Amino acid sequence: MRSIYPTLLALTAFIGLPNATQAQIEIGLKAGAAMYSGDLSASATRIYQDANFSGGAYLRYRPIPRIGIRINGNFGKLSSDRMARMPDEDGRSVLVLQSFQSKLTEFNLLAEIDLFYLGDPEANYFAPYLFGGVGVFSFDPKAPDQDGNLVSLQPLRTEGQGLAQINPRYAAAPYNLTEVVGIVGGGIRLRFAERFVVGLELGGRITGTDYIDDIGGTLVNYRDILGGQEGSQAAFFSNPAVDNPTQVTNLEYTRGGNNPDWYFVGGLTFGITIGEGGRGKGCYNF
Repeated sequence: MRSIYPTLLALTAFIGLPNATQAQIEIGLKAGAAMYSGDLSASATRIYQDANFSGGAYLRYRPIPRIGIRINGNFGKLSSDRMARMPDEDGRSVLVLQSFQSKLTEFNLLAEIDLFYLGDPEANYFAPYLFGGVGVFSFDPKAPDQDGNLVSLQPLRTEGQGLAQINPRYAAAPYNLTEVVGIVGGGIRLRFAERFVVGLELGGRITGTDYIDDIGGTLVNYRDILGGQEGSQAAFFSNPAVDNPTQVTNLEYTRGGNNPDWYFVGGLTFGITIGEGGRGKGCYNF
């Protein structure tokens, strides 16, 4: 995961060097939405229901027309809620509300390719494009307790993380709150006045974690969670269907599936090219 930072530093240093006559540097801002897709999603085709505002900034380097390299910072929120069935202390299936929210911080490095141009690729144009790359994102799922206070869920170990000595099916340690993410997506951009660039894009994030929402597919024994480090609070968030924990004898359940969670970031971009590259003007003039 740390290997991306030397890459970003090297790219930044490379951008600062004189480049070919067609090279362009662009700085810009982004505003749009971040959308979660996971165990609490309504459905894969209705992720827009879980959209939250996101914003950020970017630096794009275009060594030649058609090809771009971009560094991005994205900041926003992921959240969702749904009614789900969980077993109570008597094993009866009961509808309960499951919810989470988390701040999202992401830094990434992307490669872009313009598919075709309408207009002059060195001046004013319209172009659809595809992009892909890798990034690092941080999250911290929280949910309200009985009094409505938001509680960080990862330290509670709601699926027995850290209890591998009791049962090997539990993870040896709590899940990480910072993960590497793969990114694929596309968009359209319009450059005008030979300097300003506006765009619209959407990218999917392929994560390596199933715990953006704190819900995975581990088979959990309620008594193990209740007897763990965080006791009754962990048991409440693990299975809110249980009203009388003392009456539970041997209650096992899964809270979600085993597929990794996804999220999407999309919206409008607005940038400005700096210096003078292209049209045979030589190196940048600032």
